[in-house]
Amino acid sequence: MSSGTDDSHRHRAETLREAMAGDTAITEVVLRTAVAARAAGGPPIAEPYDDLARRIGDASYQVTDAEVDAVPQATGSDKAAFEIVMSACVGAGLARWDAAARVIAEATDAPA
Repeated sequence: MSSGTDDSHRHRAETLREAMAGDTAITEVVLRTAVAARAAGGPPIAEPYDDLARRIGDASYQVTDAEVDAVPQATGSDKAAFEIVMSACVGAGLARWDAAARVIAEATDAPA
């Protein structure tokens, strides 16, 4: 992978990270970043977000309807619930991206 492509990918990951933690959403930044961190293996957070975020990070195919249904009840709207679910997805995805980038950077036969 060329350095230019690698820099572009890093930039896109950072742009996604910043957008997820931005202030244009209806849910609190603190909640979205906590959900993203939990999905990435971070510390437990309040229910109903904890189980959902953890499961999205570990095995999203096992997410239950009850876990998803609890979120709009807690947030008060479907849009807010969508932001929470997307934050968990972004957190899990970026955790995998970060892990892959570290492996590539550590490989002796691949450019950083």
